Amino acid sequence: MLTPTFSDSVDVSNWFSKLTLELILSTAFGVDAAIQTDPNSEILRKAREIFGAPSSLRVLHRLPFGSYLLRFINHLKGVKGEYFEDLAKDIIKRRLEVGTNGRVDLLQLMLTANEAADEASKLSEDELVAQSVFFLLVGYKNTSNSMAFITYFLATNPQVQNELRKEIREAQKSNPKASIFDIAQDIDYLDCVVNESLRLCPPIFQMNRSCHEDHDIEGIHIPAGMEVIIPTFAIHHDPEAWPNPEKFDPDRFREKNEGTRHSYQFLPFGAGPRNCIAMRFALMEIKIALAKVLMKYKFVQSPETQVPLALHTGVMLSPRNGIFLRVENA
Repeated sequence: MLTPTFSDSVDVSNWFSKLTLELILSTAFGVDAAIQTDPNSEILRKAREIFGAPSSLRVLHRLPFGSYLLRFINHLKGVKGEYFEDLAKDIIKRRLEVGTNGRVDLLQLMLTANEAADEASKLSEDELVAQSVFFLLVGYKNTSNSMAFITYFLATNPQVQNELRKEIREAQKSNPKASIFDIAQDIDYLDCVVNESLRLCPPIFQMNRSCHEDHDIEGIHIPAGMEVIIPTFAIHHDPEAWPNPEKFDPDRFREKNEGTRHSYQFLPFGAGPRNCIAMRFALMEIKIALAKVLMKYKFVQSPETQVPLALHTGVMLSPRNGIFLRVENA
């Protein structure tokens, strides 16, 4: 786990990016990268380059020859996606050479399923690599941003943090032999805090879907083949669904308030058959990490804490200037 520093404020988004990248490499691919103890991690630096692009560049993918122009721009900037393709190829090659060693991780599940599939359903090498790169990068960035935002809201809402830490301590005291996994799963208020942060700052701030059939909705014609953009951030800040939408209020997600909103008014992981495949893993990772840290420490504002927080709408929603907080024994 992370090792807090108490004298100065620290960028918690930097902390959590190291944690989540190391975790996804270990749990999904069986790679021990020791990123949290490596101040010059190349893989972390390369991953940050990928997610540093401004949102305006996303539009290029929708233009003729846009993808080629985007590759040229990234080449000029020195951002090379091939690094992760080569990394994934090397990881897959080593797994095929040495075998599972008893691991049942994401990579092994893909390889086992591919081996058992008929020829028409098999993934090509390029498809295996693409799936691996996608899971690696999204599993790292999405979760680290989420944890950073949560700690920011806890630091700027100390009464919420005090209540959450109280419930964590009580859960631990009532069942001292329980694992951190069991403790994190049984705290309803932890779910409320996580969900409210995901409402205010959904890392996936918009989603894209392709319309496969012609549709007419309230006088608007959507032809087959048109791309539909779902503005998750705007939906999460709609005052008709969320009174006083800019306020951080975890009680919105208490059981008594269930059923007061349409299920599609809260979409941090999407919805339907194309929702985030790693949703349950991400939530488990977030809750375990938070419960473990909050058992001993609390997050507080420092002179460097930016309030309100400036946001960067790149590939994902992230803090523009990091999130600087102090960590204290408690």
